[in-house]
Amino acid sequence: MEEARQDVDAMAAEGTDLVKIWVDDFDHSLPVKMDPAIIKAVVDEAHEKHLRVAAHIHDLDDAERVVTTGVDILAHGVRDKPVPPSFVATLKDRGIWYIATLELDEATTAWADQPAWVKTPFVVAGLSVPLQQQINNPAWQQENRTGSKATFARTSLATNLQNLKILWNAGVKIGFGTDSGATPLRVPGVAEHRELALMVQAGLTPLQALHIATQEAATLLDLHDRGVIAAGKRADLLVVAGNPANTISNVDRVVETWANGSVVAGPIPVKTQQNAP
Repeated sequence: MEEARQDVDAMAAEGTDLVKIWVDDFDHSLPVKMDPAIIKAVVDEAHEKHLRVAAHIHDLDDAERVVTTGVDILAHGVRDKPVPPSFVATLKDRGIWYIATLELDEATTAWADQPAWVKTPFVVAGLSVPLQQQINNPAWQQENRTGSKATFARTSLATNLQNLKILWNAGVKIGFGTDSGATPLRVPGVAEHRELALMVQAGLTPLQALHIATQEAATLLDLHDRGVIAAGKRADLLVVAGNPANTISNVDRVVETWANGSVVAGPIPVKTQQNAP
């Protein structure tokens, strides 16, 4: 326990914004989960240092355990069973943030399943040549669309979608995340847009999903200079064709990208997987 506290102290001394703990065994592929005593030591020491704690979880039992211990943020969503009313009430009453990270599991099988969205110009523009070659390989597609890993990912995503809607309806604080870049299949940029689409699939309106990805995301990170379009705020803007508040896929129709008041990129180049370099 003392070593865990010392690690938190070292992180605080380096200016860490928050502490994240990993409480998951990857569908029993790891021999143990984090000792509850270590979880408590980390949370207690972090709070003494005025740092928040996020917990990587998958199962409801782990989520309930870390919430009881005092974590501030749940990352990646409860994906093994529906969340019960008592758990929902606890998250709401304590103001605990919940980040579903729907795209995490979708990315496990989507590139092998090849739904229509993987062939859109926006998505293709975000793929490296080696990744395109991999996901277009019929043998790779067959291997990754079947088996226990694919089944686990699909089941997890279905439960995550259901739980997100339950928690949103109850008024729990919902954050935004994708785990993009953690593996090659979670493509930065593409993953964030897919997260928006999946939130809408879960039952949120496009405007609600956009609000979570902008203002709520900034609030979670305690960033008060961004997240809304208003005088005095950072001009971080994505200019798109069409109205994404009506149709969420319009976020993919990028015209311009602005960062802190300056244009940094123009339209997404139109190309297909067939003619990509």
